Order: sequence, then structure tokens, then C-alpha cells
Amino acid sequence: MNFFLRYFLLTLFVFACNHISAQTFRIDSLKNELKKSPKDSVVVILYNAIADALYAYDTANALQYQEKGYLLAKKMNWDYALADNYLVKAMSRQFTADHVMAHLLFDSAIFFFDKTIKSNRPRDEIENAKLAKATCLGQKADILLKRGKSEEAISIYLATLEAWKASSEPRKNEAIAVYYTKISAIYHEMQQYEKALFYDKLSLFTFLTLNNEESTAWAYVFISADFIGLKQIDSAMQYLANAKPIVERLNNHRLNVQYYNKLGRISSQKKDYRTAISFFERSVTEAKITDSKYQVLSHQKMIGICYRMLGDFAKARNYLLIALPAAIAGNYVKDKMEILQELATAEEKTNHPEDAYNYLKQAVTLRDSVNLENSKKAVAEIENKYQAAQKAKEIVQLNADKQIQSLTIKQKSTLNYFLLGSFAALMIVSFLGYRNSRHRHQFAKQQDELQQQRIRELEKDKQLVAVDSMLQGQEEERSRLAKDLHDGLGGLLSGVKYSLSNMKDNLVITPDNMAVFERSLDMIDTSIRELRRVAHNMMPEMLTKFGLDEALKEYCNTINATNLVLVKYQSMGMDTRIEKSAEIIIYRIVQELLNNIMKHAAAKEALVQLIKEEGRFSIIVEDNGKGFDTALLKNNKGAGLTSIQSRVDYLKGQLDIHSEAGKGTLVNIEFNI
Repeated sequence: MNFFLRYFLLTLFVFACNHISAQTFRIDSLKNELKKSPKDSVVVILYNAIADALYAYDTANALQYQEKGYLLAKKMNWDYALADNYLVKAMSRQFTADHVMAHLLFDSAIFFFDKTIKSNRPRDEIENAKLAKATCLGQKADILLKRGKSEEAISIYLATLEAWKASSEPRKNEAIAVYYTKISAIYHEMQQYEKALFYDKLSLFTFLTLNNEESTAWAYVFISADFIGLKQIDSAMQYLANAKPIVERLNNHRLNVQYYNKLGRISSQKKDYRTAISFFERSVTEAKITDSKYQVLSHQKMIGICYRMLGDFAKARNYLLIALPAAIAGNYVKDKMEILQELATAEEKTNHPEDAYNYLKQAVTLRDSVNLENSKKAVAEIENKYQAAQKAKEIVQLNADKQIQSLTIKQKSTLNYFLLGSFAALMIVSFLGYRNSRHRHQFAKQQDELQQQRIRELEKDKQLVAVDSMLQGQEEERSRLAKDLHDGLGGLLSGVKYSLSNMKDNLVITPDNMAVFERSLDMIDTSIRELRRVAHNMMPEMLTKFGLDEALKEYCNTINATNLVLVKYQSMGMDTRIEKSAEIIIYRIVQELLNNIMKHAAAKEALVQLIKEEGRFSIIVEDNGKGFDTALLKNNKGAGLTSIQSRVDYLKGQLDIHSEAGKGTLVNIEFNI
């Protein structure tokens, strides 16, 4: 298990940030371990670790290892290994900007990690699953961040960071450093570069201490980005110089993308746009190798901006039009808005005011969801530019026709401006009024739904109180009848037997009558035993004195004595008793299920399992009988099943019945205690 833990930590740390991958030397080490490892439980984890470590260097080969890991995990039916494999696949899809599929794969990984956490697997595997689940949530936060949801993302990052700080893993400092990097990325996006620099330097210090070469290179690149934001170019260049020998030695395509990006941004700030374009083009080439759609469009956008700054608006327009569909497809709001604004500028500079107006209007509509006031100003500005262009065109046409009447044109233009401005203001006010009205309607609808939900909850509570009263009344009546039968009628029959036994020795009876007399005594004995059995079933003495576990053991032994069916009883975590009322209800549920097996299942064997753990209670009753079609339960619920369902509902539990003709029946009941 130490080997397994070692490579879990390796892969988990790699997963923790989509900018940091396993160092190159790890790949050979993992492959060597794969050759000499005989255990499938180790091999499947190695497949996943190799797949992730290879991804930045040999994507096609990495995908092959992913598939091998999945098939072996599926064959072993090992939830943890399946979750680990889904996590590797999710990271791959996330890096290629397929965020919809990445989101689904992260959810699949979380599902199997949760199954591992709730299972009886070894303690270290469960602890690793908890950390891996936290990592999945952190990666989902990366997707939220790219969609502009910074507040949601940072709250998840902080929760994930706390999960790692609370762990006892030897390499937790590496993961903590990674989440420092993620938090710094948010501050960088918010242009709070001093805070971003603070967290990035914390990460760098950790990686230098751990002698993690590739992670150190990433930290250098991130810190250079912070200094670029602070416009401290010399400091940025110094950190890139520190990263350069590592970048050239590793040739990690993901790292190369960011390294050349920072060089391009520095050249842009120096207004050396030709050099900046060459660096951004290298970033595009590296991003295409790893199929990173976002990085490709982002750097094509930067190339377009550089050409715009050089005054080459035709080339700027071409690059921007290539980047725009990718920004729309990936729902990158900020990039889309920036591309639209740059296109508006390019079209305006090339004397296409109508196209410029359309692009800027799209940008304004997009910005409206972020900042309404800025949207108003942008609409007003573009409207003025558009009208000015229209006015210029009209003047040129009138000059050509020699029909200019300056004063009249100015008056009409002024009136047109006033009408158009009034109309625009009216439209904006109407839109805001409509949106406020819609929000009020939605709020009222939500309030109504909450009220209906409260009513349903109250009705359910009322039903539970009624069921509680009914069940309590039934058990009290059972207890009273059992006591009356045992102490009353049982005592009378015992007295009659005693009197008849004494009379036998004092009477003169013929042999024939003696035989009748003896049979009568036997019948009384049988009646007494049957009476005691009925009284015991109504309220088992073992249940009240010794608890549920002992009572069910005795009940199963009683059934076994009849030779009708062999019942195997197993229990876990039943060292302490639970609430008395719950014990009675569980006893009745098991009693009814076993009665159904004896009456209807034609089974030779049955299994009863009770499991109590961490506030959770499970009941499993399984038989090897003839089974039935569970679809029939929807239309035909007998008194027995209805009684079981009502008791499960009272316990606020979940009842699941699985059965097929000829394959027996399994009933699983779970509830909190």
C-alpha cells in the first residue's frame, strides 16, 4: 500500500493545477516501475500516472495509457482506480478547452471517489480519495474562472486549500503551493498584481525548497506576469531569464506557451510589436501541438492587436476573425468582448462604419451583463460615431448634387440627433423597466414555490406523526395482547394441565380412555407452546431485554429449526443498541421480509445483514428464490409491502428492491440514525 500511496500523491499533485505537469524524468521512473510490478492494483495506478505525465510531451501515447488504465480498473471493479482514471481524462479535456466534457468527467470522478469514501476500503485509500475529490472540485473551479465567475472559483479554491492543509500527507506542501498559484491567478485577473505577486512568491519558495525543477520554472513565469502587470519590465525579464534554461531543457509544450507569451507581452509594452508578433506566433505553434483551443485563440487575438498597433488593419482583422469563432464556441466572454472591440476599431479605420457599428454594438450587448453604466456610454458613443458618419455621407452626396442648404441641414441634423437620442434613452429605460419587472415576477414565483414546498413539508410531517402514532399504537397493542396471552390464557392452560395430571393418578380409567386422556394432555402442551410462540412473535422477549441483534439471531434460528428455509444472519457495528422504537420497527421489517420469503419465494437460502456505521444503518435481505418482475410493484402493492414501506418512510429511509425471474430477490434499506 505504501507504493500505491506514493504514486497516488504523484498523480494527485500533477492534477492539482492545469499549468504544472510531472517532470520529464518521472516518466521513465514510472515505466520502470510498471515493468517490475506484478500487482494489478499497482499497475492500474501507474497507467493513470504515466498518462498524465506523458500528456504534455506525447499526447497520443498518453491517451493509450488512459484507455489501458480504464479497462483494467473496470475489470477489477475498483471504484478508486476508476475515479483516478476519470480524473486523468478530465484534465486532458480541460486542457484542450473542452470544458463541457471536462465538467462531466470531473463529476464522474467525484462520484467514484464518494463511493470509495463511503466504502470499507483501507484508511489511506479513503483519505487519498477525500483529497482527490477536493482536487476535482478545484479543477472545476478553473472552468468557472475561465467563464468569469471569479467569486465562485476562489471560494472553492480556499475550501480545497483548507482540505490539503488539514491532511497529513508528506507532500501536501506541493499541493498547497499549487493552490497559492491558483489564488494568485484570480488576483492577477482582477488586476490586483501586488496580491498576485505575494501568492506566487509563496509558491516559488515552496518549489525551490522541494527542488521541483519544472514547478519552479512555472513559478518564475507566473511571477514575471505579475511584474508585467505592475509595469516593472526589468524584474519580469530577470525571472524569465531564470526560467529560460529549464524551459529549453524540458521542452514542455504547455510551459513553452506561457514562456513565449510573457516575452511577447514584454515586447508589446516596449512597443516592439514585430518582435512581440514572433513570440506570440511561437505560442500559437506550441498551443496547437497540445490542442489547447483557448491558448490558440488568445494568442491569435494578441497578434491581431499587435498588427492593429502597427497600423496594418487588414492583417489585424484577419487574425481577429480567426479568433472570434473559438471565443464564441468556448464562451470566453472577456476575450470575445475584446475581439469585438478590436474588430470595431479595425473596421472603423478601414472606412467601414456600419460593420464597426455592428461589432461595437455586439460588444456593448455583451458588456451589459457585466456593467450597465459602461454599456450606456458605449452605446451613446457608437451612436454618435455612426450618425456622424451618416451625416458626412449625406453632405458628400449633397455637394455632388450641388443642393446644399447649410442652415436647413444643421437644423434637421440637430432635430434628428435629438429624436434619435430620445428614442435611444426611451429604449434603454423601457429595457430596464422590462428587466426589473421580469426579475420581480421571477422573485414572486420563487417565493410561491418556497411556500408550496413549506406546505408539502408540513403535510409530510403531519403524515409522519400519524404513522408514528399508528406504529406506536400497534406495538403497544401487540405488547398488551402478548402479555395477556402469555400471563392470562397461558397461565390458565398450564393450570388445567396441572389439575388433569393430578387427577390422572386418582382416577380409575380404562385403557382406551387413558389413551384419550394422554392425547388431551399432549394437545394442551401443544396449545401452550403455540400460545407462547404467538406471544413471542407479537413482542419478543429477547428484543426488549437484549436488543435487536440478539432478537434477530434467535428469530432466524427459530426459522432454521422449521427446515423451511436456511437463514444466514450477519451483523456489523451492532455493539451498542439504538433507540427502542427504531429497534422494534427494524425487527418488524425483517420479520415481514422473511415471512414473504417463506410464503412466496420458494427459496432454499436467505441472507439477513445489518450494518451500522457513522450514523448510517443498512438492512439487506436476499434470497435465492424464484424472483419476480419488479414492475408489478407499481400496480400491485400487498399489505406486507405497504407495511414495510410505511415503516421505512417513518425512518426517513430509502427502500430498493432488485429482482429478476429465476434470480432471487434483494431488498436494500438505508436510513440515518
